[in-house]
Amino acid sequence: MIATETFKPLVLAQAKARKIEPKLIVVKHPVGGLNAEELRERIETATKGLLEATKQ
Repeated sequence: MIATETFKPLVLAQAKARKIEPKLIVVKHPVGGLNAEELRERIETATKGLLEATKQ
């Protein structure tokens, strides 16, 4: 799951309530309303997290 840092606590709380361990990639908030450079940074962070997660 990819979520912004603002929503990380909510994701973790919902996962705990459902007794699951989420595979979570966290990016800076917000994701909407960004210029191209800001969005590129979020995409690069998410891509790096995904690549690291798939190595395991």
